Amino acid sequence: MRRFLWLTLPFILSMAEPVGDKNLRVELTDKEGVKHELTGLLCGGRDYLRVKEGAVEYAVPFSSIRYMEPIKQEGNLLRLKVELKGYGNKELLVPADTLCKANSKLGRASFYLRDVRAILFRTEEKAR
Repeated sequence: MRRFLWLTLPFILSMAEPVGDKNLRVELTDKEGVKHELTGLLCGGRDYLRVKEGAVEYAVPFSSIRYMEPIKQEGNLLRLKVELKGYGNKELLVPADTLCKANSKLGRASFYLRDVRAILFRTEEKAR
């Protein structure tokens, strides 16, 4: 029995949901124009955004994104205008059904990137 517990422990721990960066603040404007203040953003269960440029896929950390705005949906893909810190603007593709979750003062928020008008990313520095 003990051996079984030790063998299954890594599997059980791997099922835990990752924790989003609590220093990352997000101001989200949804497609209806309502603004939401969020923290701890996760998209697709990850603390980074899986994007595609041409034939190459990238994992872009939220901490390197300044601003993101959906441009148009192309089939099952969503074209985003992304402003990266120190890199400028890029047009990148993500799956249109990418589900994101974050925390707010109201509770746990969840939304699809296709239902967003704009996202502004702000990183707060830790107090010393």
